[in-house]
Amino acid sequence: MFAEFLQFLVSGVTIGATYALVGLGFAVIYNASNVINFAQGEFVMIGGMATVSLIGLGVPMPLAILLAIAAAA
Repeated sequence: MFAEFLQFLVSGVTIGATYALVGLGFAVIYNASNVINFAQGEFVMIGGMATVSLIGLGVPMPLAILLAIAAAA
């Protein structure tokens, strides 16, 4: 029971931190340019989809994450 709670807690904090970083990026871009720019969402999706695709091809997860960061940059 405690192990499941701990897993859900870590997963929730991880996903929440990701959403917070994306939201912070939106706020910084809007405050700097007074333009709503949704292109950041594309970069988040490119990184996520690249990671999932590379893992599906059998690439080890740490390498897949690094390659996805390079693809989204």
